[in-house]
Amino acid sequence: MLNEEFPDDVLKLRPRKLRLGQDIERLLEGACRAEENSESDRQKKHLRPNADSINAVRCAACGQVEYITRDYCRCGHYLAGQVMDEYLAWEHDLVETHDRFAVEAEERMKPVRWATVAAMPFLLWPLIQSLLNSGQLSLTTWLWFVPGMVILGLCALTEKVVTRKRNASAHVVENATFEQFLTERIPVPSN
Repeated sequence: MLNEEFPDDVLKLRPRKLRLGQDIERLLEGACRAEENSESDRQKKHLRPNADSINAVRCAACGQVEYITRDYCRCGHYLAGQVMDEYLAWEHDLVETHDRFAVEAEERMKPVRWATVAAMPFLLWPLIQSLLNSGQLSLTTWLWFVPGMVILGLCALTEKVVTRKRNASAHVVENATFEQFLTERIPVPSN
């Protein structure tokens, strides 16, 4: 059959359309699209993430829940920019928390620093005695170091306790990553 030659009219044949009338075609077209739309809506609902998922983001423009990996929402809103804004706000909150802890620790450390001044006479007196007396120092002179060391040790311990929150928040700020933000971000509330 492939070896046969066809007349030129056969090569020009086109599929024919049945015309019922413009009104009937428009009615049938609307009915067919309605079925397609409801089916595509069901598929779109299945393509959207759960609202409580960490992979979900609620579009600020239309309010629909989309996957966080999408750059644009179905309405055209730029989701990647919205997620980056959330990240920057999260990072800004971390820095503000660290600054608040740093100011609070600094205020609480002022009296502790003055307490270190109280330890200075206990540390300086044996040194002055060693300069004035060229001989060996007595046991009582060396015992003057004990209260000074105890005061400095208590000040160091107090500083460790007071600056614990500040140091922890500084560690969090230094090690903050986008992946950490994604795991810690609050799930989108469902409506």
